[in-house]
Amino acid sequence: MRSVRLHDPLDIRFEQVDPAPAPGKGEVRIKVAFAGICGSDIHNYKTGQWISRRPSVAGHEFSGTVDAVGEGIDRLSVGDKVVADSRHYCTNCVNCQTGNNHLCSQLGFVGESIDGGFADFTTLPERLVFACDPSMKLDIATLAEPLAVALHALDRVRIEMHDPLLVVGCGPIGALVAVVSDILHQRPLLICDRDRFRVETVAAASAGQAVDLAAFDQFQSLPGNTVRHVIDTTGNVEVIQKLEATLTGATLGLVGIGQGTFPFDPVGAVERELTLVGCHAFKDQLLRAVQLLEQHSDRFRPLIEHRISLEDTPAEYARISVGKASGIKTLIDLSSSAKSGAN
Repeated sequence: MRSVRLHDPLDIRFEQVDPAPAPGKGEVRIKVAFAGICGSDIHNYKTGQWISRRPSVAGHEFSGTVDAVGEGIDRLSVGDKVVADSRHYCTNCVNCQTGNNHLCSQLGFVGESIDGGFADFTTLPERLVFACDPSMKLDIATLAEPLAVALHALDRVRIEMHDPLLVVGCGPIGALVAVVSDILHQRPLLICDRDRFRVETVAAASAGQAVDLAAFDQFQSLPGNTVRHVIDTTGNVEVIQKLEATLTGATLGLVGIGQGTFPFDPVGAVERELTLVGCHAFKDQLLRAVQLLEQHSDRFRPLIEHRISLEDTPAEYARISVGKASGIKTLIDLSSSAKSGAN
């Protein structure tokens, strides 16, 4: 079958490989329809930080249909439309036993610790597969995993219903945070990104107001409202340092994956009562994400701006890794009719 496998940093290849195995007890095989390229995929490609097996079929954001089920499966049936949970957790550690499997002591991710969705078929544990409504469009369904990440970030930052929010970065997670925040709460929303096209796209989809981060003032940038909640999706240490050094009486949620460190002034954080909140993957938000996509697919569709073939995925990785991404979200179309670079 066709696949895209990560071998080493900066070494990702389109390859023909053996078919995905028939599902064993408690497993499900999925015929993949669409897969998304995530910022963490690019981070792993550039740094190799999470390479735990070589090679591995990449991809942890994907949708498809159930192709076969193993022994003991009664929750899913052949032909069901499904999405995948990206978290490969042990189920046995203290965090897993207390409902915090996103903090599993042995946590890996689909596409890293086990083969993922950049292939015609993939076989997963049943616990990582969730059914969608039969009417669900599978391209939209592919957004379920990153939308769960966005929902988790909003839950972690704990914003009151109508309090304003600044979203820093209009990549996929930032865009999804903005759109779902508007759907759920219609709160005052500021957004910023160096890419003007992304800002305009997210502003149109979320009713957010663009702001220049260099000129941002939490007390002045949104007349009549003080911005006390910020979510950074860039992972850029210079951006995070600026926010950490200037916010007062605020909560700063960190979602982006980046590189580097910066000096931290704990006394300043105390005096300004700054709350830093790490937001890792998601907890129990995946089903909520699926439901929101089913109910508001028209609100999310503008975020899918670029579609490629599986064969073109390595070249797309190279483009994204040097800052030449097209649109907000790139989807890999695994159907036989996929066209290179089609939009």
